[in-house]
Amino acid sequence: MSSKHVDHDFERTAAKAEALAASNISWYKTKLFLYALLGYGAIFAVLLILCGVVGGLVAMAFFSSALLLLLFKKKLFLVLIPTIWILLKALWVRISPPTGYELSRRQFPMLFKELDSLQKQLKAPKIHRVILTPELNAAICQTPLLGVFGWQRNTLILGMELLLTLSPKQAKAVVAHELGHLSGNHSRFHGWVYRVRSSWYQIMYAFQHQDSWGAKLMGRFFNWYAPRFAAYSFALARANEYEADQIAAQLTTPQITSSALINTFVTGPYVEEHYWQNYFKKADIMPEPDHLPWIGLKQFVQEHQQHPEELQKKLDEALAVTTSYDDTHPSLSDRIKSLKTEPTVPAPINKTAAEVWFGNQFKRVINEFDKDWLQHQQNNWQQRYQYVAESKVKLVELEQQATELLSNEALWQKACLTEEFADEQVAYSLFQAYQQRCPEDPDVAFVLGRMLFTKENESCLEHFKKSLENRRLVIDACKYAYAFLSRQERLKEAEWWREQAEQQMQYDENSYQERSYLHPSDSITPASVDKDLKSQLLEQLDNCSNIKKAWLAQKQVNHYPEVPVLILVIQFKGWNFSYEKLVEKIERDIEVPCSLFILAKSGDHKDLAKKIVKKADQVI
Repeated sequence: MSSKHVDHDFERTAAKAEALAASNISWYKTKLFLYALLGYGAIFAVLLILCGVVGGLVAMAFFSSALLLLLFKKKLFLVLIPTIWILLKALWVRISPPTGYELSRRQFPMLFKELDSLQKQLKAPKIHRVILTPELNAAICQTPLLGVFGWQRNTLILGMELLLTLSPKQAKAVVAHELGHLSGNHSRFHGWVYRVRSSWYQIMYAFQHQDSWGAKLMGRFFNWYAPRFAAYSFALARANEYEADQIAAQLTTPQITSSALINTFVTGPYVEEHYWQNYFKKADIMPEPDHLPWIGLKQFVQEHQQHPEELQKKLDEALAVTTSYDDTHPSLSDRIKSLKTEPTVPAPINKTAAEVWFGNQFKRVINEFDKDWLQHQQNNWQQRYQYVAESKVKLVELEQQATELLSNEALWQKACLTEEFADEQVAYSLFQAYQQRCPEDPDVAFVLGRMLFTKENESCLEHFKKSLENRRLVIDACKYAYAFLSRQERLKEAEWWREQAEQQMQYDENSYQERSYLHPSDSITPASVDKDLKSQLLEQLDNCSNIKKAWLAQKQVNHYPEVPVLILVIQFKGWNFSYEKLVEKIERDIEVPCSLFILAKSGDHKDLAKKIVKKADQVI
């Protein structure tokens, strides 16, 4: 079962669209075109309404001084002007471009020579930026400078790990696939739908992160529209992937394109298992890494390529995965078949794409990535080292005490530490002892189920069913149970677990939505949180010198009510031109382990803030 949530409505819509595309492609494309226009129709309908309201009022005021007098006397313009402004702001959504290590034409001529050649052959639009990120991936990201009105800026994203595990020819095939989605040689209609499909999701997320009622109005439409358009265009998006593979094969060869696909599916997991996992395990025994990760990965790829038996096993596992609605990308086996090649274990690589494309800048780029890693991960490494050292000392203390004399909390800790640092079978016995004391505890049921799953023991299902009583365990328990039953081809039983997971995903989505917005109709109460959380918040607020007064309240929620949703209303000192920027700064500076809304008492949401203050406790 995939971790990605694909609901039944999406599957049904996508399946119907695929059936129509197979039987009558022209009618399918016509319906898809009209469906795509619906999104633009909603945007331009709002624009027309705005123009009509403004134009009508201007005309009426011009011909009727009485109306003009009424607008000012009744202060109606104070309502109309903000309304028009809010709707315009809602349409002018800002979509942030992707971030990464910038690669320039001057410093990386070999890379841009390859890109120029591909763009020319494909008649692809201009690539405005090329950035490097850590992932085993490549992508084209289009960022509309004018929000819903388009004017796309194209960014090519290249993953460092990808370029360190592919040959230059294989990497060329991957980039050709990505550029193929925008190609002038690609069907213009296909390319347009590909761009629209991505844009509607970007716009939907942008609306979700704006607070005005205009954005919420548009967001409500796109929350309904974008997923449905994605489902209906799924058949075409799937066809686009096959078409982009064919374009890559034409610009390289089918064999090279096939080997690039296999490398990303096979070498990637191999590197994760044998390099990254082993690298981070060193934090258990070393206060500092003995070498930095990216230069180490380069050496690992060069020295550890001769394991054909294990690579073949991973290839077989990847080929066993079937195409589903979880992703527009077809399965590896289907993509290999469409290229009319045979799946074979990738041959060793003499020089990686990163070395060739980066040229004499390769070492500098690797060093920059290592420097960035050290800056962001060094504290995590040291915390892990300290945790392991302290945990092992604690485990020795617990092992010196008789199990039957331990408290429930100490027994649980001993079992967890034994599983992590000592003997798994001993840990299993300790968890069993804990379950005998606390038979209704879903947490221990999940742990026992997980341990039995690794032994392919049927009784794991009973434990997983018990663990469903804890909502936070449902999805993981369902994944294990689904995998266990699928291996035995008990698909009908597996489907029940899939349904449970989908219901929990919907619950989590509802919880996310509930915690994403504040509405005047929300139930607000004084904050009832523990003293430590309140103290943590107030200590951080003490560092904010421009706060005059502050009030703390709580939004009542239906999903996970035990995790509070706090509301902080702030009255700032003096007068400020932009209260939103002050709030944004405080949001960046404050960290609490729960949802927190921050409002300025005199900002854009002053009416809502005043309502909340009446129910809140003043904390400053």
